[in-house]
Amino acid sequence: MQITPHVTTTNLMTSNRLSKLLVILVFSFAGLAQAQHDIHFSITEQLEVANDQMIIQLAAQAQAGNTQAVSRQINQAMQQAFQQLTADERNFVQTGQYSVNPRHNRDGDIIHWQGQQQLILTLPIDADISELLSRLQPYLSYQSMQAGLSHPKRQEAENTLLETALKSYQARAKLIAASLAANQYRIRETHINTQQQAGIFPQARMALAASMDSAPVIEAGNQTLSISVNGTLVIE
Repeated sequence: MQITPHVTTTNLMTSNRLSKLLVILVFSFAGLAQAQHDIHFSITEQLEVANDQMIIQLAAQAQAGNTQAVSRQINQAMQQAFQQLTADERNFVQTGQYSVNPRHNRDGDIIHWQGQQQLILTLPIDADISELLSRLQPYLSYQSMQAGLSHPKRQEAENTLLETALKSYQARAKLIAASLAANQYRIRETHINTQQQAGIFPQARMALAASMDSAPVIEAGNQTLSISVNGTLVIE
């Protein structure tokens, strides 16, 4: 016996309603997706800051026929240099790299040994650096000098710059949304990058003055801090 499936009018109406509702939901979500627009944008702010410290590298150097003699000469020079420092100045001093290496002739034989140890001074900019160097140079060789920012001053400058950058970032987002006649907008993500540009370093001027056996001319100069903020703006 053949059985004919029985479909009621109620079931058909329910099925049709569900289909229509599904179509409406699909088009609604599609409309929402089309209404949103992602815009990637960024801003950059810079701040020029006066350097407030100098980092100076000096070195005790020696040459002798054996390593013991080299080490003895280096230690003696370092001790004599430390004796030239006041108790307060020693708070700004640290020792750096220490090395002793052989020097060879063309046949590969060791002809003598050379060594050095660094002395690093991190001084406030208002210190009498010229006078200090004049006391140390009889015992140590000048290597380099670099101006920089102390940690407290750098932190203060970066906080100020960050506040300015975030205000500019928010203003840029508002401007973009208004220019595109957006009903509403939101910032979905934000990335912050801090950079430091090279400052003005007086190595060349210092080296020239030292070679002329005169007081070094020292200028701390400035350096530029930079913050870039980028993110995604969602407008509707």
